[in-house]
Amino acid sequence: MDALNYLYQALEEKISNQVFYNECSVRITNPAAGSLFARFRDDEAEHIKILQKEIAAIESKPHPVNIVLSKLKN
Repeated sequence: MDALNYLYQALEEKISNQVFYNECSVRITNPAAGSLFARFRDDEAEHIKILQKEIAAIESKPHPVNIVLSKLKN
């Protein structure tokens, strides 16, 4: 598995975690616990942004196949 696949896997896990923390923050009646889960959710949102930037950076780099294909199109 290459780095891009690992990043996508991590992104999926972070999104799942964010959904879980959001559900907990909504359902829990204890305000302190709800606030804690909301903070976890917000932390996951930041991690998601970081992973999305890393994925975009890798995907924007020209790969040898992309370079060859672009030359064939021109």
